[in-house]
Amino acid sequence: MKKGRLVALDIGTKRIGIATCDATRLITTPRMILNRQNHLDDFAKIKNFVEENEAVGIVIGLPIGSPEMMSVIKSFAKKLDEFLEKKIPITLFDERLSSFEAKEIHASPLSRKKNKFVDDIAASIILEHFLQSQG
Repeated sequence: MKKGRLVALDIGTKRIGIATCDATRLITTPRMILNRQNHLDDFAKIKNFVEENEAVGIVIGLPIGSPEMMSVIKSFAKKLDEFLEKKIPITLFDERLSSFEAKEIHASPLSRKKNKFVDDIAASIILEHFLQSQG
């Protein structure tokens, strides 16, 4: 994957958490939570976000421990890739423990997060782990 900003997605059945990193790939930031509607609307919002942030790649969390959700995520990624006309690389990355870590961060007294959902934090953790794995 070429150098530049990445977008991470934590895909759930009801929400999609979105995070980015800076162009140097040192800092990850939770950015937003999309309430799922349908594939076309979700894909259009993701495409707009990717374009607005000039992202060069997408990292999607893959729930290794759940074969059923793995299948759903792989299908989502394939359809998103087709929607984006294969113009931006999509990488599936092991997301184990990201939701657990996100809930811990959310519960921290330092957390400024006001809503109860942690999908964007989970996406940020997925991206952070991905970047660490890249050395």
